[in-house]
Amino acid sequence: MITVVDPPVSASYARKARVAFFAVSSVVGVSTAAVSAVFLHPVLAVALGVVAGLVCGVPAALVTLAWPVLRVLWWWSFEAVIVAFVVLGPALLADLTHPLLALGFVLALAGVCALARPVRCWLVAWSWCLVVRHRLRVCFADVIRSSATRNRSAVLPLILWARPTPAGERVWVWLRPGLDQSDLEGKTGKVAVSCWAGEARIVRASPRFAALVRVDLTRRDPLAGTIASPLAVFIGHIRNEAATPVSPAVPPVGLDLADVPEVPAEQPRGGRR
Repeated sequence: MITVVDPPVSASYARKARVAFFAVSSVVGVSTAAVSAVFLHPVLAVALGVVAGLVCGVPAALVTLAWPVLRVLWWWSFEAVIVAFVVLGPALLADLTHPLLALGFVLALAGVCALARPVRCWLVAWSWCLVVRHRLRVCFADVIRSSATRNRSAVLPLILWARPTPAGERVWVWLRPGLDQSDLEGKTGKVAVSCWAGEARIVRASPRFAALVRVDLTRRDPLAGTIASPLAVFIGHIRNEAATPVSPAVPPVGLDLADVPEVPAEQPRGGRR
């Protein structure tokens, strides 16, 4: 049996759900009854306040109780959308058209993804973004678990978005209460190892919100590639030194120009009295 949410986390959010229910119900119920008493009978105003408190308190409690599950669904939301597209897309296409036509379309799409280099590189880059999101979550869980004796109120950060960069991946993370950027700055080595990257850098992503940080992962050096120079084409056509192209910006050196007068050398000061 797979445990989606740990029992201590479930118990903690159950307590938070009860607190949210009573807080929202009390505030909404008292406010609604006080406003309704001006227009209705006090008994009807109290009844309307109770109904309004229940209507607002129950959804607040349910959302608070289900938040750990909603967070897990957010972690796997992209994978769920991809699986639904891969599974339901061909089935829907087969129902709308012919099954053989749907099969041919799927095979053609798979061939383009496998053989076309730009498409394949694009898919690989975004696949690494999906992997990095889960690896960062595992790393953050380990970091928070190691610092649990120092800070018991810290919870897992919320990984917002990840996108590929020429050097690797860039991930935006929202820190939850109990954490700050200093808790992660000394853990860049662990972040790089967890994400299978060469280097990791954690910087602040917003001057307004201190909780929004950016994780830059370096997986390759985009400047290390070899760039072909167009000047190599001239090498096979150059037969002698006179055919070598010379830039007009380079001044001539070592030329004997008859129309340029020679400047006499300056005599030393002590040579003439």
